[in-house]
Amino acid sequence: MTIVIACTRNSSDISRKIADPMKVIVFGATGRAGTQILKRALEKGHHVTAFVRDPSKVTLLHSNLTAVRGDALSQESVSAAMRGQEVVINALSAADNNQRQVFIHHLVNAMREHHVKRIVALGGIGALQASEHLKVYETATFPKEYVDVTQAHIRVLDALLTSGLDFTFVCPPVITEGERTGHYKTQDNYPTQGWTISAGDLADFVVVEAEAGNYLRKKVGISNG
Repeated sequence: MTIVIACTRNSSDISRKIADPMKVIVFGATGRAGTQILKRALEKGHHVTAFVRDPSKVTLLHSNLTAVRGDALSQESVSAAMRGQEVVINALSAADNNQRQVFIHHLVNAMREHHVKRIVALGGIGALQASEHLKVYETATFPKEYVDVTQAHIRVLDALLTSGLDFTFVCPPVITEGERTGHYKTQDNYPTQGWTISAGDLADFVVVEAEAGNYLRKKVGISNG
């Protein structure tokens, strides 16, 4: 049986499910957001695979957690880890923005190979809409030093849009250290009124969205308000 709970996040309603345990693979599992995503997914009873270059950097200990050594630049490595998974969470970062496009193509190819349909991927606030025809990064006040990474995020989104997968593209502002508070806002396509989100609250939304699919094939703004 699926139980649906309506929760209010600072006056923003999010329909939530208590889902059956899922097999979730997290790419970028040792980053600020990825570490919190692992923690939240395990708290909610899911079976989690952390795909990492160095498994020793995964410090969480849990019977439902498996750390797998892999390289997201290797299609073979990604495909091997994808076998048997049900949900993909992409929290990968890259020093070279061009690598982000390589990462997403490897993920999409592996998901198709193993018939995995659901992916929640992290982007950035600049990829959201400032207006119907203008993205946030195209506005005069957007910091120029973040334009390149935003364009890389948009290329990731384009790959997801043409993939045929059930994706959600989460576009946070500045991600701060911090645990889950449960007080945050989300909105499809446009930013919310806030320029920060704690890693714990971002993780909470990512896992809830992986379960519930309230924003299928959409990009989503989020902030602590």
